[in-house]
Amino acid sequence: MIRNLLLDLGGVLYGIEYERTTAALGLGRDALPALLGDPILAAYEKGIISTEAFLSYWQERFPALSREQLIVAWNAMLLGILPESEMVLSSLSRTFQVALLSNTNELHLTRVEPEIRPWMRYFAGVFYSNRIQRRKPDPETYQFVLSQLGWKAEETLFVDDSLPNVKGAQSAGLHAQHFQPPNRPLRLLELLPTTETLL
Repeated sequence: MIRNLLLDLGGVLYGIEYERTTAALGLGRDALPALLGDPILAAYEKGIISTEAFLSYWQERFPALSREQLIVAWNAMLLGILPESEMVLSSLSRTFQVALLSNTNELHLTRVEPEIRPWMRYFAGVFYSNRIQRRKPDPETYQFVLSQLGWKAEETLFVDDSLPNVKGAQSAGLHAQHFQPPNRPLRLLELLPTTETLL
């Protein structure tokens, strides 16, 4: 029986398109896995290094771009709130406890956090990787969040547009769904058991 939903943010509720950032950096699409898998980015998303340290590293890597151009490029992937998301959250929160777990960083949150503030009433908890110093797909990240919420893994469904993150959640004992294609929040209503099933 699913009682709880743990949702990713980017690609599930908030629009994201990584290729916009690779293009802004002058990179091809094939550079995306290496960019997202960069250990410096992982450290930044865990809150281990500061924004200044992250940008300094990028300025060495992309010397033709100014600091401001790098910030614009990094935030280029952010498309904004997806129109159906609040309606979907309102609907889901009437049946399930809902929480948010996002791999993110301060540069992104500076823009995203004010945009999603109206959604906070729907969430039992909000967990940003750089603030909890834990990152998906590490199984310990999910276990930490469940402990904070008082949720049981077997009663919790995790939804993410990243397959490695889904596998990480499964290894931590959660039910998990790979959310594809991304940026279509209405699909959450198709993925989930109906209210009648839970009664």
